Parts: sequence; structure tokens; C-alpha cells
Amino acid sequence: MKISPSILDADFLHLQGEVDSIGNADRIHLDIMDGKYVPSTTIRASDLLNIAFPIETEAHLMCDNPETFFKEFVDLGVKGITFHIENTGEKEALRLLKELKEKGIRGGICIDGYTEPDTLSDDVLHTAGQILVMSVKAGKGGQSFMTESLDKIMTLRERGYEGEIEVDGGINLDNVKLLREAGADIVVVGSFVMKKPTEERCKVIEKFQKV
Repeated sequence: MKISPSILDADFLHLQGEVDSIGNADRIHLDIMDGKYVPSTTIRASDLLNIAFPIETEAHLMCDNPETFFKEFVDLGVKGITFHIENTGEKEALRLLKELKEKGIRGGICIDGYTEPDTLSDDVLHTAGQILVMSVKAGKGGQSFMTESLDKIMTLRERGYEGEIEVDGGINLDNVKLLREAGADIVVVGSFVMKKPTEERCKVIEKFQKV
């Protein structure tokens, strides 16, 4: 299983060392919150300009009007940008996915923990380079894994979605095998990795990758 650690729980006073400590992962996940779609606020791309990321990064926009954040993250060098169908609806989601593709960015669409996969039309599935299935309610770290996400992944595969399925929220070494068996390709892991001592993180990441 591929793994994309979220740096939401990182020590931002020593962020370069934090991202270096997870450099054996497959990607680094940037959770971006605007205080509107979710109550919390987090970093902006401008806070990361001096960070030399050792591997590919992706941005998950838990934000209203996600297109207003595109340029700054494209300029930062992210390879993937994911936004929520709950923020855009179908018509706007299709427009934004196509816009990201034109910019050479992997465009992803996210369904929140309580959103059903049938919210995503066939047109959206055919256009999205990635589906991010939240296995918690977006906006807060440390929540428990929602087992309903397994059925959501299987439903997306049964509908013929062949792109990448990423899963985010409450993931650990006890449930990651179930996600792989359901059809997931990559998992976002936050506190389970980032709250470990820096010297232990690479070994934890390797355990996920061996699943």
C-alpha cells in the first residue's frame, strides 16, 4: 500500500526536519483548511516556500471556493490537488478538474465522511484523476475510522472507476489491509505517523508499504 503522511500534526517550528523524517513515504499530504468549510484554519502555500520537500506533495483543499487556492499550490510545485464535491457541486467540479488537468496537475475529488459515493456522477468519475474517500468527518485529526468507507471504495470500483482511490482518516496498521482489499491505492496517515518520535517514522511507513 502506498502512504501519504499528513503533516497536520507536524511540529511547524521545525518543519524541514519533520518532512525529512518521512522522506521514504510515497507522497506528503498537505491538509489545507480555510475556517469556512471546516472550522479549523491551517497553513497556506506561502508558509511552505522555504521548505525543501524530499518527495512529491499533494494538497487537500477543505475550503470554500477551492479554485482560489489553485495558483499558490501549483506555484509551490504540488503534483495533485483535491477538493470537495460538497463545496462545488457537479458542474463546477467538472470545470475545476479540467482546469487542473490543463495545468498538468492530478485533479482529485473528495467525498466527506458522511457523503455517499452516488453523489459523484459518472461524468465526474470519468474526469477525476483521483477520488479521495474521507473515512472521518473532514477538519479534525485523531478521529476514529469509519468502516462505511470500505463499502464506498467497493462501490466506486463496482461503478467502473479505474483511477486512484485515496483514503484519509483514522487509518492504522489494523485497518489498512481492509482498505487495500476493498480497492484503495494509497492511504493518508496523520497522527499515527507524525506523533511517533522522528527516528521511528521511517519504520512505521515501511510497515504500511509492505501491506
